[in-house]
Amino acid sequence: MIFDFFDELNWLAIVVATIAWFAFSAIWYSVPPLSKAWQKASKVDMTAEGPPLASLFGPTLVGYFVTTIVIALIARGIGAIEVVDGVALGAALGVGFGVVSALVTQIYEQKGSSYWLLNGLNAVIAYIIVAVIVTLWV
Repeated sequence: MIFDFFDELNWLAIVVATIAWFAFSAIWYSVPPLSKAWQKASKVDMTAEGPPLASLFGPTLVGYFVTTIVIALIARGIGAIEVVDGVALGAALGVGFGVVSALVTQIYEQKGSSYWLLNGLNAVIAYIIVAVIVTLWV
């Protein structure tokens, strides 16, 4: 039954929502003051040489794309068609998965409350953006 929904998905909306998520997160994690707070909390040294950007961005885009498909499937499955539906769905998924995942990660990594708060808030906003796009672009 779930496979029936794949035929009904708007794949252009999924691509656009994935790119919107990537762009939002790129800004979130690279523009002060949030970027400075995240770098401090995560203990990431942006001046140190790291892996090539393609090795970071490729898997990130694939992960965002897969998650966007799932959000679109849920939106379609629950009959979400209005902005308020997308906001509610995105907020619920953002808190239920994004904030909780960030919290559990923080518990094990012990990077402090600002670490999970910044990552969790990013997830809530990003999920709302994605859910609104795939909900409205039926």
